[in-house]
Amino acid sequence: MRRTCCSKTDWVDIKWKGGVMKHPVQQDGNSCGVVVCMMAKEVMEVFPKTPTMAFGTTKKEMAHQRKVLAMEILTASVFDKEVNCAMCAGIKPPGSVPHHTHTDWIQCDSCFRWCHTQCLHMDQKSLEEAQVGDWVCSLCNK
Repeated sequence: MRRTCCSKTDWVDIKWKGGVMKHPVQQDGNSCGVVVCMMAKEVMEVFPKTPTMAFGTTKKEMAHQRKVLAMEILTASVFDKEVNCAMCAGIKPPGSVPHHTHTDWIQCDSCFRWCHTQCLHMDQKSLEEAQVGDWVCSLCNK
């Protein structure tokens, strides 16, 4: 091993020891990101100890954890759900005319996030129907 890396020597004498951790395995073809995030979270919470990976990986549990992770990410971000569109994260819809002053918005009755109707490809008739009853965004609809 080189003695220095970019003039830093603080890690060069550490001997790394490989190991194997037992961990849950995803049961479908689309939950790998959720499983990896949950494993990383377990590792960080007990570091420097070796974590005990014990969480469920059923389709229902993964769907729940996906929502929990999404909410943690959104809560920790600078995204302001009162000002930014939940679909494009912008204040103005993408491709909107700079001096165009009118933008239609719709609020989800479940999570209370706002969306540009343009980002949802929502026509005027659909918007009027949604304003009369309850409307749920695609993030909550899954």
